[in-house]
Amino acid sequence: MKITLPTDCGNSPRITIVGELVSHWASRDAESLAAWLADDVRWSANGREVGHGSGAVEHAFPDGRVDLLEVASIITHGRLASCDGIIESDAGRLSFSHVFRFAGASKTARVAEVRSYVVGPTA
Repeated sequence: MKITLPTDCGNSPRITIVGELVSHWASRDAESLAAWLADDVRWSANGREVGHGSGAVEHAFPDGRVDLLEVASIITHGRLASCDGIIESDAGRLSFSHVFRFAGASKTARVAEVRSYVVGPTA
């Protein structure tokens, strides 16, 4: 999978963490993604809860094998972070946005909530 992440000044460790999270999501790497999630994480997609707790990861992945991940932006502030971009897979092209709420402000805090918005696929 080709991954393109935004370039930035590198001052925020959380920007790197969010880049890793979205890369794990796109590549369907449940183990690596779950390592960053709180035990009671809540994950919703397009306004509907898709999972709660450790089972949340399996229901949140994009369909198909992803060949391309392009992250347009990553924004962080305190316990909150977001990213948006596109993926291209054998299921088509999807636009996405993820909003992350971390359990705390430290760089080792796990993700307590994910709100994903996915539009597509388009040819």
